[in-house]
Amino acid sequence: MSELDAPRAPVDRTSLSWQRTAMHSALLALVAAVTATQLGEPAVAVGGAVIAGFAILVGATTPRVKRSEVADRDPWMLMVRTVIVLSATALVAVMLVVAVALEL
Repeated sequence: MSELDAPRAPVDRTSLSWQRTAMHSALLALVAAVTATQLGEPAVAVGGAVIAGFAILVGATTPRVKRSEVADRDPWMLMVRTVIVLSATALVAVMLVVAVALEL
């Protein structure tokens, strides 16, 4: 790493950390949709797959934090997108739990 890259390293790691969190959550939503299929909940599986697809799209299109100047290093949009993906994943999980609980 060069001397010019050293001040940017923490920002790069933070940016990548938020992106990984969003993508892991989106994949978890996809796993919940597959689980709904295995449990015989087709409506939840379809809804979960759509929401998981949306979450993967949001997580994959997250822009990197601008690193040219210190003033431009605002990770706010990464955090907002991560919250959107986490909320979508939580929605899939709640849909699955409610569907399974209502069949008991």
